[in-house]
Amino acid sequence: MRVKIRFNLIRPLDTEPISSIHGWARLVFFMMLGSFFGRAFYYLGFPPAKIFIGDIVLFLFCLLRPRALCDRWMSALTTGGAFGPLAWSLLLSILYGIFEVLYGVFSGYSPLTALQNLVFNIYPVYFFLGLWIGTEHPTLYRKVIRCYAWMLAIYGPAYLLFLDHHLKITMPGSDVPVFSQAGGGLFIILSLLALERKPSRYWLPMVIGAFMSLAIQEREEWVSAAVAFTIWGLLERKMKKVLAVGALVFVLLLVGFIADVDLPGPAERGGRISSSEIAARGLAAIDPQLAQEYTSSKNIGMYAGTVSWRTRWWKAIWSSVHESLPKTLIGNGYGFPLKDLVPYLKGMDIRTPHSIFFFALGYSGWIGVFLFFSLQASILGMLWRVYRLTGQSYGLAIWISTLVAALFGNSFESPMGSIPNYISMGLIIGPVLCGRRVVLAPSSPYRGAADVSLAAQPSYSSLSPGSSLS
Repeated sequence: MRVKIRFNLIRPLDTEPISSIHGWARLVFFMMLGSFFGRAFYYLGFPPAKIFIGDIVLFLFCLLRPRALCDRWMSALTTGGAFGPLAWSLLLSILYGIFEVLYGVFSGYSPLTALQNLVFNIYPVYFFLGLWIGTEHPTLYRKVIRCYAWMLAIYGPAYLLFLDHHLKITMPGSDVPVFSQAGGGLFIILSLLALERKPSRYWLPMVIGAFMSLAIQEREEWVSAAVAFTIWGLLERKMKKVLAVGALVFVLLLVGFIADVDLPGPAERGGRISSSEIAARGLAAIDPQLAQEYTSSKNIGMYAGTVSWRTRWWKAIWSSVHESLPKTLIGNGYGFPLKDLVPYLKGMDIRTPHSIFFFALGYSGWIGVFLFFSLQASILGMLWRVYRLTGQSYGLAIWISTLVAALFGNSFESPMGSIPNYISMGLIIGPVLCGRRVVLAPSSPYRGAADVSLAAQPSYSSLSPGSSLS
């Protein structure tokens, strides 16, 4: 069946005034801005009981707005359509997560740790919160990005110059610093280029964002950002802008080299901030000996060590899971101390191997891996529909970059990565597949810079997976 949709051009929309955002929309806005501060924000709550803001908000959403969750979810389960694959993947994932909790508890592992692992299966419910709010407030995500940009422009330099080294404050009941590292600069640059009609107005946040991405020296961010920019540039024919961003990063490195900039590195990252140190950290992940040739730094071993401790742990997880057929299928169970598989992590408070693949494999086996990637594939399918309708590939780029980063870092298994990601996907998908407007990328090669409005609001939930849009 082919479904035809007629589009009417309307006056381009800007973001909503803050005064028009109330109730749950304001709460979502607050949650998204809080994610800028990473772990510190998500440690708000009751640390002794291991109950934090992410759990509280999700509980309140399910309790106070059950129809916003259940109507869409149940409808997708029974009628299929665009949300059908996600609905079934999420349901099966939650049921399997409960099974893994019971399996882990009956195996003698910590019930508290097992329940902490279960949030990996439950946090995707935040997608429906983002979907609901995105439908009602289609420009909320753009407002979030603008706030991110100016927050980084102010907080980033303050963090490097003062907060990180001179103001040591931790969240109550934990050792998590209040002032966490200011990353995500490349993500903000891509977001401004993709969503703003006049991104040049944000030249200062973009320059500072590029500098902060180099200074923080998160290698997974470099890799995932390169993937995101490439996809966005190719799908929307914006490779000139992608090359311009690459040139900006190169110029910053060149200026740092000529000016011989050498600053103390962030305490969480170690090392120094200089052009040679940045290059050395990148090369150390591939060839430590080659990295040593480009710098006299004594930190090469540390840079390479952050890779080796993970890969050794990943090999141990792989061996543990494949000891028997049952373990291969269902893993070690939630609550299992994965850290005890390698001697250098025993006694440490760490539950994630900094790879979503090995997290899912180690705790829940190949069935868990299949369910996780099925869930992600269902989101990919919806983002592809958004791209087909609007020519906007931003959602695809962000989704792929997040998944790439998760393969080498701590993302979907933690609230600071999982919650804002699923909310963002809902905010991006909601206005297009559920709402009355489609907010296009500026200068879209498909329909120009104008936003479009559906002449008649169709029921996208009625579209079968095999149907096409024209």
